[in-house]
Amino acid sequence: MPTTPSSAPRRGRAALAAAAAALLAACVDFSGPNLSENPNQPSRATSNQLLTGVTSFAGAGLTADHNRAISVWMQQMAGTGRQWLNIDAPYDIVEGTLGGYDTFYVGGGLVDLRTIQANARADNDQVYLGIAQVWEALIMQHVADWWGDVPYREAINPDIRTPKLDPQQQVYADLQLKLDSAITNLAGAGSGPGPFDLIYGGDKGKWTRLARTRKARLFLHTAERVPGAYALALAQANQGLAAPGGGDDFRTYQSSTVGEENQWFQFRRERATDISVGAYVVNLLGARTIGGADPRLPRYVGTVGGRFDGADPGEEGESFSWLSAERANPGFRQPLVTWAENQLIKAEALLQTGDAAGALRELNLERTQAGLSAVPSGLTSAQLYQQIMEEKYVALFQNPEVWSDYKRTCWPNLSQLNGARSIPARVIYGLSERGANPNVPAPNAAPRRNWNDPANATALDGTVCLGQRP
Repeated sequence: MPTTPSSAPRRGRAALAAAAAALLAACVDFSGPNLSENPNQPSRATSNQLLTGVTSFAGAGLTADHNRAISVWMQQMAGTGRQWLNIDAPYDIVEGTLGGYDTFYVGGGLVDLRTIQANARADNDQVYLGIAQVWEALIMQHVADWWGDVPYREAINPDIRTPKLDPQQQVYADLQLKLDSAITNLAGAGSGPGPFDLIYGGDKGKWTRLARTRKARLFLHTAERVPGAYALALAQANQGLAAPGGGDDFRTYQSSTVGEENQWFQFRRERATDISVGAYVVNLLGARTIGGADPRLPRYVGTVGGRFDGADPGEEGESFSWLSAERANPGFRQPLVTWAENQLIKAEALLQTGDAAGALRELNLERTQAGLSAVPSGLTSAQLYQQIMEEKYVALFQNPEVWSDYKRTCWPNLSQLNGARSIPARVIYGLSERGANPNVPAPNAAPRRNWNDPANATALDGTVCLGQRP
């Protein structure tokens, strides 16, 4: 707000204001739009400001409680205190435990992304439009992956207060079309966000390759239901993230600035030892079946008393290993989509389309980059499949995609403990959503599993799948 010098007498200030008003009235027509708007306090955020908000939200929304719960269910982490003991085995989860999907639509979510897209169309900036569309597909895919049927086509429509839930398969199909549009737009005109893109700095090539990997991931998620999905995934992954060593990796934006810290760092600071590293992943990394100890163990896991000590599901205690100094650093940028994932999508898709030699080649390219020895030739198809999915389980440490992989393959064949019937197969709708929208079913009326995820009777090695039930 403009100010006048504090030394000016009140009467002098009033007279000056009256004189100024009279002068303006003599030469200015005080009619027309926008006269009530203060140019120093814009009523609408710019696209660059909104994109910063989206980037910040994604770092929080995609790596916070839902991600933590999935990491616990996948036994990469373990609940070792307070309510996290129950979120872990026996998976005692109710409507209010983790929160709902509503946060992915409001501030920093779908509402802001649609505004950015509208602005980009008005400015004829196809590059900015394409980037916002990739962001939309990225966020909404997680929503559909976790909850299944969710509002999408009628979402954020101001004329529809209770949007219907779209079937998961429809949301997936719509997101594929959204990514197709994004790829087309990224090849068009426009300057895009430039440095306001905190992930890729506006690099059109990286955003395009990311869109291809996201399409591959979406096809993979339908492979249990849709014939030919593996071939479609392979075609996209062949055009996906292409830079070994992290040059193409899509990571959250974090820093040591208060409010921008890594979510796992914030959790440890605020909730102490409620979560620890899981014993399963510690044991796996310490003794891989091929090549011995994995060099990523000290990069992922910290030591206690000079040793790596993970917790079993639901094992309470304060003396278990936490994350390594690298991953627990407040500025650690959590990987969301990586070259390693793209490589292993190619490996699985090649194997499932009959090219075992190609699958082994892509697997070993990723293993070499990770510092591992090569998987030898001569494995059976089932054995090679196990090696691919085990490597992906490790490479995507703390990434919720391992849950989708597990639900598709039952590998690793994780045991559920403490009398639990099965490892959770979907996230429960939030209580606030059911209260606001009658289309959201109550827990006892919601499906146990999502459309893309029929229960597996057996794991990849032919044994009974321990953690999946219809």
